[in-house]
Amino acid sequence: MKMFEKSGYKIFIILIVSVFFGCTTKIGQFRPNSHFAFPNSNVKPLGHVSAQISRTDFLFPKPVDKEMIDEVISRALKQKGGDLLINYKLSTEVTWIPYIPIYFTKVRVSGTACEMTIGRQYLK
Repeated sequence: MKMFEKSGYKIFIILIVSVFFGCTTKIGQFRPNSHFAFPNSNVKPLGHVSAQISRTDFLFPKPVDKEMIDEVISRALKQKGGDLLINYKLSTEVTWIPYIPIYFTKVRVSGTACEMTIGRQYLK
């Protein structure tokens, strides 16, 4: 009985130490626009938006894929009803807890939502 109490205590200490000594990697980049802006279109800024999505993986982290990036951009655009983001920042943060194969992935986006309407302008 005493042996189980000591081993439970050791496991608890290992878990606490693991949480405090987790490893985090951050990657970010700036991009000019999220979608193609047609050359003869009117682009009207609607305001600043930001969104974040998170995912938890066990054993091996899944890489951030196109679907995850499209989802976070879509969530940001829904805030103002925009068609595309301009001058936006995309950042990814992956946190790993040692001794426990758990990975926390966060993808954030912030930028200016814009509405795009195809115009009837004469191009010179």
